[in-house]
Amino acid sequence: MRQGRGSIRGCVIGIATLICGCSSPKPPAYTRFPASLIPPPQAPTLSQSQSQGLSPVEPPVAPAPTPAPPSPAPGPAVAAVQPPANDNEPWTPIAAWCRSKGLPAPEIQAGSRAVKIAGITHYIGFEPVDLGGAICIHPLDRIKTFEPLTLAPAWPQPKTVLLDPGHGGVQAGSRCLTGNRFEKELTLDWALRLKPLLEARGWTVFLTRTNDMDLPLSERVRLAETCQAGLFISLHFNSAFPNTQPRGLETYTLTPCGLTSTTTRIYADDTTATFPNNQHDAANLVLARRIHRHLLSNTGSTDRGIRRARFMDVLRGQNRPAVLIEGGFLSNPDESKAINTPAYRQRLAEGVARALE
Repeated sequence: MRQGRGSIRGCVIGIATLICGCSSPKPPAYTRFPASLIPPPQAPTLSQSQSQGLSPVEPPVAPAPTPAPPSPAPGPAVAAVQPPANDNEPWTPIAAWCRSKGLPAPEIQAGSRAVKIAGITHYIGFEPVDLGGAICIHPLDRIKTFEPLTLAPAWPQPKTVLLDPGHGGVQAGSRCLTGNRFEKELTLDWALRLKPLLEARGWTVFLTRTNDMDLPLSERVRLAETCQAGLFISLHFNSAFPNTQPRGLETYTLTPCGLTSTTTRIYADDTTATFPNNQHDAANLVLARRIHRHLLSNTGSTDRGIRRARFMDVLRGQNRPAVLIEGGFLSNPDESKAINTPAYRQRLAEGVARALE
């Protein structure tokens, strides 16, 4: 998984001016929730579970010198979700909670963080526990994964989206096992196919790049502010080389404060850290679910789940709902062969476009 570069056609002059001629205000310092607001990961006692009631489940114009910092772009109108009020909130018998909300029961097992919700794999922060025959989840997992299931998407007005074709320039990304092509070329083609499909659905679409150029990750975040984008979608392809077995789709959001990440790589995973994009935790998940579901339906690919990570700078600095999509494994012989075809990349584009209808 990597993150790329770029700018929309016709936006080259404006973006170049932005990158070279404008100073950016210092980003806000990251904050932390007090430790008292984050429930401990220890499993509850049986009496705690029994005592809980089954309660409800063309491009932007370059700014003038020394511009005022842009206000955050609006996102889907979903309520902010707060951490539990105290350390003693009991874990939730999740099947009963879902019934109380009119939601289908999840496919869930004690000890496994992979949970199927309405047929789509999600990764939660803590392993569920079996208490007296009822599978219970951590209260933050209920708040940050299950409660957003009750929310419908409400697209930003005006409908603006910044597409980010991953990599570019010297950052080539992963190499395709079939066709001797690189991730940076394939993600750009995906974005260029997606742009007109979204425009036909009433979206104003910006791209971080329209050619093979370098652009730091921080500039991708800054460009989203300049465009006043309502949504940010970063497009990538995966690789596990030299392991050629993994295949399938993954969709990433920023990890909510208090939860452990699905993917950490070599980076530390500070569960108390919070970043600008965490204000959109619920909207991030709503967006990720729609995109992931339509991509699976449109491609027939393997579901590797909606996942969370903290190390992705291109996500955590965003002041808008933001996701990063891994459209398949370039290291898998069969999947790389499919990704190397225009028809498959068109299906990927159509899947994302359908999600934003």
